[in-house]
Amino acid sequence: MKMAVIGFVVCLVVVIAGGAAYAQMEKPEFCGSCHAMSENYGTWSDSSHASVTCSECHLPNNNIAAKLVAKAQTGMVDVWHQTMRDYDLNIEMTDKGKTTLRNNCIRCHEPTIKNTSMIDIGKDGDDRYCVSCHRNLVHGNMTIPISQ
Repeated sequence: MKMAVIGFVVCLVVVIAGGAAYAQMEKPEFCGSCHAMSENYGTWSDSSHASVTCSECHLPNNNIAAKLVAKAQTGMVDVWHQTMRDYDLNIEMTDKGKTTLRNNCIRCHEPTIKNTSMIDIGKDGDDRYCVSCHRNLVHGNMTIPISQ
């Protein structure tokens, strides 16, 4: 019984600590604390999307498992480049990142675009991205390289 109680307490501490760490890492201030993201954080905080967290746009939001996997993958890459101090000054989004961003734009803005041709963006071979036209909306005059 003593071992079961100890095991339960350890699990409880791990779950609480994990939840607290996750909550902290969801904050835009956490993303902006890295030198490579400070300009992105500044432009975001002055934008019309300042109430939207970084992960709401840049991570998959279709289910928690996909979000956690993507968060772990991107987090490890970010930590590696931050540690090695080899971030390129012109950070480019991958095709996967651009697709995630597009899906999240549509997820939030579907009521606005549902009666337009933009509702089909990304479907049936449509390779357009929202940021192709709206590239300065969130991150101001920063250049977001988008190849189409």
